[in-house]
Amino acid sequence: MRGESWMDIRSDRQKGMSYVELGKKYHMDPRTAKRYAQSPQKPEYTLTQPTPTKLDAYKQQIDQWLEEAPYSAVRILEKLQEQGFDGKYSIVKEYVRGKKMDLDEKATVRFETMPGKQGQMDQCHLDKDNIAVRILFTASKHFVYSLFFYI
Repeated sequence: MRGESWMDIRSDRQKGMSYVELGKKYHMDPRTAKRYAQSPQKPEYTLTQPTPTKLDAYKQQIDQWLEEAPYSAVRILEKLQEQGFDGKYSIVKEYVRGKKMDLDEKATVRFETMPGKQGQMDQCHLDKDNIAVRILFTASKHFVYSLFFYI
């Protein structure tokens, strides 16, 4: 609240306005207007310290797990319960959701070049029933070549 509003509320109350009228004029609840009118000095608000949660002792471990792999909140809760955590799913879900938003993971980085400047080749080797298969793909020559070797 700005200082001039507090002073205006006090002065309007001394002029005889009711708390309901003050609330309507200053767009606040009449009980708030009453508290401001009766306050000898400008009300100041401070933030309270966050209360500790059951999850605080495990947050570092959760961060480490999320860096390893994108575990779900259900899986993290299961792992925490193995370590003796007695909290519930909702607190874990909220923390994991916030952390996953912070982790901006990219699976692959796309690399683009002009046609004909770069080729790609994939090779795989499969052995099944004494048959070896070797497959080569080349994108720059615009054809697919397959070799089959029978052993």
